[in-house]
Amino acid sequence: MLDLGGQILLFDPSFGPDSFEDSIEVKAIYASHAHYDHIGGISSWKDQFPHIPFLMHPADEPMLEDPAVNASLFFGRPQVFSKPDQALSDGQLIQAGNAYTIEVINTPGHTMGSSCFLINRQEDSQPVPIALLTGDTLFDRSWGRTDFVTGDEDLMRGSLERLYQLLTALPLHLPVCPGHGSITNAQEAARFLASMGFSG
Repeated sequence: MLDLGGQILLFDPSFGPDSFEDSIEVKAIYASHAHYDHIGGISSWKDQFPHIPFLMHPADEPMLEDPAVNASLFFGRPQVFSKPDQALSDGQLIQAGNAYTIEVINTPGHTMGSSCFLINRQEDSQPVPIALLTGDTLFDRSWGRTDFVTGDEDLMRGSLERLYQLLTALPLHLPVCPGHGSITNAQEAARFLASMGFSG
């Protein structure tokens, strides 16, 4: 959950609204990809708050209809999920309130529609990066699996090389927030990718 100056956004809602305070007013829900541990709560959110838009890259839409592919079967809770209200696209810039933007970065590999999100704050009419959300594409000293049905090792390599280029252009201590595990920063994440041969 991110509170961007009163614009509360959910990313990868594993849990439904009952896990949050009643006073929270969510403006939008984003999914980095369509695995159950990242979208398990989306049906509850949409049932209770149908006006809240659900956004995801369309390449992962087929996963929503197959419990084996979206991994809900693996978790013992087979589910079919509704399609997103809005499709995300690579390079898309989304306004979040008056002072923030979200840049969508498609990073296929873990799944075809895997996406990262660069959060920017507007300062003197210029976007200033404040966080990078990497889903299951990049973790602290690791990266996402590619041995799932929708995984692709070659695409993952390309995505990690792209992220390396992005990370080296970001502020050194910018928080890099993965879908699992510890938060790292742009400098450490870039060093790790370079050490693993993803520097291009």
